[in-house]
Amino acid sequence: MARSICCVSLLCAVGLAGAQTTEMPTPEAFVEGETWEWRRVDALTKLEEGRSVRTVVKTDEGLAFSIDGKTRSIPLAAEHGAYNPSAKPWRVWPLAVGKRWDFEANWSRPDGVSGNTQQKAEVVAYEEVSVPAGQFMAYRLEYRGFFNTSRGTNGQQNDTYWYAPDVKANVKHIRSSGRPVWTTELMSYKKPAP
Repeated sequence: MARSICCVSLLCAVGLAGAQTTEMPTPEAFVEGETWEWRRVDALTKLEEGRSVRTVVKTDEGLAFSIDGKTRSIPLAAEHGAYNPSAKPWRVWPLAVGKRWDFEANWSRPDGVSGNTQQKAEVVAYEEVSVPAGQFMAYRLEYRGFFNTSRGTNGQQNDTYWYAPDVKANVKHIRSSGRPVWTTELMSYKKPAP
């Protein structure tokens, strides 16, 4: 009898660990001055392509993100990322291993190129990941699909993200299109003292 209870308890504990979920962070979860910095590295040359900084700022409407100098609402950024709002959002909350959805969005770049991305998304794991900013427990999300642009180019677009609830952000992102294209990693995360 004791052995049966022990086995059932163990199975429940394992089941709960696999059933972990995380909700979309609300604006109230952030603190003014909270800052993330990412670095993007070309997969072929291993050279740094650029850096991106996101800081929580106070606006007339409340807290928002300042991303490389452009202000964006926290819920909009959490659900749609860098993409334009869509009926098939970039991220569907809450996150849980095994969750799947379709993502589709139109987008435009500062150089005038516009396009569309369509991907099947799945949360495939909750695992530890190491980046220059440290080690984090993160959800690994895999997006598989295609893109097309206003310049007539199109092709495969696969993205793997590691989202860490402790820092409310992607800590790593790998883009590939048949071959690795680039990797973005969190370089630093700073939260002001209360």
